[in-house]
Amino acid sequence: MRTKNKFYTLLIALLAAVTMAACSGGSTASFLSGYDYDDLTQFIKLGEYKGIEYKKTEPVSDDDVKARIDEDLSQNAEETKIESGTVTENSIVNIDYVGSIDGVEFEGGTAQGAELDIANSNYIKGFAEGIVGHDVGETFDLHVTFPEDYGKEELNGRDAVFKTTINYMIEKKPAEYTDEWVKKNTEYKDKASYEAAVRKELEEEQAANAETRERSQVFGTIFDASEVTEYPEKELKDSHDRIAKSYETAAKNAGTTLEDYISSMGMDTDSFNKAVDEDAEKNVKTELILRQIAKEEGIEFTEDDYKDYLKNMLDEAGYTEEQFKEQNGMDLMQYAEENSLYVLYMYDRVMDKVMEYSKAV
Repeated sequence: MRTKNKFYTLLIALLAAVTMAACSGGSTASFLSGYDYDDLTQFIKLGEYKGIEYKKTEPVSDDDVKARIDEDLSQNAEETKIESGTVTENSIVNIDYVGSIDGVEFEGGTAQGAELDIANSNYIKGFAEGIVGHDVGETFDLHVTFPEDYGKEELNGRDAVFKTTINYMIEKKPAEYTDEWVKKNTEYKDKASYEAAVRKELEEEQAANAETRERSQVFGTIFDASEVTEYPEKELKDSHDRIAKSYETAAKNAGTTLEDYISSMGMDTDSFNKAVDEDAEKNVKTELILRQIAKEEGIEFTEDDYKDYLKNMLDEAGYTEEQFKEQNGMDLMQYAEENSLYVLYMYDRVMDKVMEYSKAV
């Protein structure tokens, strides 16, 4: 059975619900003094937020239980080496390859013992497809062209040759679902007790996540129905800078440059800057919506209430402040400042009220 880090499960779910994307670096100070405008309607045309219908979370079904068990069986699949035969579109292969451009090997183009699922490949177009029809043990040249926007200047749009060897194919067969498998791989004695435990686990997960999903539905409707007529210049720049800084920090922590870091995500500089711009606009729109609803509903945000909110989140996750600091290298308030948790606080406060107006269908 699975174990979960409750604090981060909650945090990720809330971040998704608020449509935050790669935003970090907010602060209590910005929460208390930001958006210091007399009239936010100069920036936001708020969509209807009362009487919104949302789909009620369905109860756990037999199919849900079966899907979770099938997932567990697949994770315990039995693997068999196939040392002869021809690769098909549905094969999984183990390969060695050496890539070169104009006869010169390039960095990152060599691998040994790489496992490749032909039908679910994330390799560049033509690589996996080019292996189909070749035999186990065969060595051959595979000619491909890197996309123009691959993300590395020295590879963008270039023709490459990969000298490739098929070591063997792999057959993966999900484990057979029996009482014996249950006894061997779980803490339960038979399928019936295991299925009951899986159902209970799914119901607990559903109970923990249902409210978040339902709120996300409602907020998504409000977000789509609202229109930013003009972005506040300072807040948009601050959001952009925070997002860009978060990537710089992530690259530094990974021991690489920002250029190489964004390249590893399949982006070049132009697409990266576009993504940052879009995320900054999304973040600002989110805050404008939350603040405008709060103003219309008379919801006040205070620093003491915010601190209590963070402390309650920590308590619900089963952490002490000392445990949190030991695990993260910083105390909760510093973590909150660096990850803009004040937006989550505003979101929860506002959505408490909005959900009173909403209707389950």
